[in-house]
Amino acid sequence: MGRHHTCLVHAVLLLAAVAVAAAQPWTTCGTGGGGKYEKGSAYENNLLNLALTLRDGASSSPIVFSTGSNGAAPNTVYGLLLCRGDVTQSVCAACGTSVWHDVESACDRAKDAALVYNECYARFSDTDDFLASKEGPGLVTLLVSGTNITSSDVAGYNRAVTDLLTATVEYAVGDISRRMFATGQRVGNDPGFRNIYATAQCALDITLPACRRCLEGLVDKWWSMFPVNGEGARVAGARCQLRSELGAGPFYTGEPMVLLRDYGVPPA
Repeated sequence: MGRHHTCLVHAVLLLAAVAVAAAQPWTTCGTGGGGKYEKGSAYENNLLNLALTLRDGASSSPIVFSTGSNGAAPNTVYGLLLCRGDVTQSVCAACGTSVWHDVESACDRAKDAALVYNECYARFSDTDDFLASKEGPGLVTLLVSGTNITSSDVAGYNRAVTDLLTATVEYAVGDISRRMFATGQRVGNDPGFRNIYATAQCALDITLPACRRCLEGLVDKWWSMFPVNGEGARVAGARCQLRSELGAGPFYTGEPMVLLRDYGVPPA
């Protein structure tokens, strides 16, 4: 399946989810107030240089996160790079290089662009609104797996996902030393959703209470954003991010920080 684009909407949440395919990045693009830039323009040069600066900043930091701006008005570019909290600095650097490589073509030179990868998230714009706002979630990209669970117990699955997301969020915001990031796993008895995995993360330039509000807001809206029987879903934004996946193994590295067990009797 080819690369997908969604419209850039300055709202609390996008309403349409993009089916996840093998190709990365998944993008949210728009011509909003900024429009597009020309090839070879000062804006393009500032954008590419900023992408490299953010890569170097995030990959050299233990928090794998960087923000910044580059260039003088009217060609100033603002950006953010947030690598997944469990990846190494070298993996973060590689993802940042992918951002630099893809940022022009991914959104057809739209000034407002969000690029989502498995290991990182990047956002660029000709305005700093998304950096200035410390409350989320703001603009987000919604991703769905495109496949459904095999279990007939959809209600039980929904409860299991909600419980795992809630617990993972609580761990992420429970102590600032955790850098507002957590991984989770829920192990159950129903063969249709035996193992569910999750991550919760916030950008490190917002407060811990703001992170809690952002992530808990996503949990509250989860089943209004995504199919109730979908195997996986993800919300990616510049303020906070939340993801759940059903599978044989985790999409993150290492042991889960949160482990839930439910060995109740599965439905007949």
